[in-house]
Amino acid sequence: MPHRRLEKKTERLIKQFYNYLTENKGLSEETASAHAQRIEFFALHYLMDYEGKNLLDASGNDIENYLGDWYIRKVLNSSKSDVRPALVAFKKFFKFLYEKRKIGKEQLEDILLACESPQRYIRRFETYFELEPESETWDEEFEEWLMGYGDEVEEDHERPFEVNEELSRVFSEEDLETNNTTVLDDFLIFLSYIVANNGMRLTPASSFILRKHLLTLNPLMSYPEELKSAANQPDSRTIHLFYNLSRTLGLFVVSAKNTLEITPRVDIFRMLSPKEQFVVLFNAMWNETSWEKFLEPYSGGRSEWAQAQRGEIALLFSRCEPGEAYLFKEQLNQLGMEMAATEDEVVGYIMVMGEFIIGVFAERIMPALRLFGLLDFSYAKDRDEYFVRHGLGIDCFSVTELGKKIFRVLVQ
Repeated sequence: MPHRRLEKKTERLIKQFYNYLTENKGLSEETASAHAQRIEFFALHYLMDYEGKNLLDASGNDIENYLGDWYIRKVLNSSKSDVRPALVAFKKFFKFLYEKRKIGKEQLEDILLACESPQRYIRRFETYFELEPESETWDEEFEEWLMGYGDEVEEDHERPFEVNEELSRVFSEEDLETNNTTVLDDFLIFLSYIVANNGMRLTPASSFILRKHLLTLNPLMSYPEELKSAANQPDSRTIHLFYNLSRTLGLFVVSAKNTLEITPRVDIFRMLSPKEQFVVLFNAMWNETSWEKFLEPYSGGRSEWAQAQRGEIALLFSRCEPGEAYLFKEQLNQLGMEMAATEDEVVGYIMVMGEFIIGVFAERIMPALRLFGLLDFSYAKDRDEYFVRHGLGIDCFSVTELGKKIFRVLVQ
């Protein structure tokens, strides 16, 4: 069929779908339009232009290739939050086609099967954006990503935790007690709440903890945050941190039905000593979790660059005398000058240090380091509203005795 005729036929079909949703299903014009637009984009840009196929010939494999590959790589500003709305639109549309006898039962079942597990498509987004474009092995990693689609990786949720021996050697249980860090108490409270509410529904777009749970958990923390009644999970630095560390450590998983399901690793974690728990949590934050995940989704910035420079930051902190106050910007600028190989590079590196002053490091990692009891800091007076809202504008910081010991190891 000529391209123009096929396009016209597709447009008529989608118009019928829109009318079906508003007239037969009682959906609002806005909701029906959103579903119709998602189908139109799939039909015209992927099926017709890319695959050369008719919408009525779509299969489950088309859905999988579209959401698990093409949409991720080809669509500007595509995000994992698009997955669930797209799958809802697909299910409604192809059920409509079946009801109108335009496709058969076998074809419908094949498509619905492809729509069953949104989490695997979400994971495809996450693993794609975790690829490092500047890595020397990017070509191989990208090829593995492409070839790996469809392979179900069985996670071993009964394996023991690896405890970093170098970190463990430099401090004692007594150091934790005298440091008065609340991170373990707070995390175990968070974990107990998750266990008690195992199977809880999560937010549709990002699979985060629902607001009612967030507002219940916050007052249970040692230092509750000032959260508005309309707050979402990323608005809480502590709970958002604990959520992401738990996922990194495999303490819970997000099911295909978008519910939170705990794993046997919760009991394994609880059996560790306090010192081992501290090391496992800290290592997950510093090394294993992408720092981008600690920010609000789609915040932008260069969090991956900041994380790549964490050894330099550890060096800065390791040289500080415990309890002595240091100016945050001044120390970062000094570090920038030391990192520059030539005088021409000095200005560039000092400007890049701004990534630490207003990016993920100041906004999320510094509060996390304080929660772990490794340092403390204060904010500048008279910060503007944006800085207050994002937790930026650090003025001074000081390193603790425990922090000094740990930062020395992180430099090596």
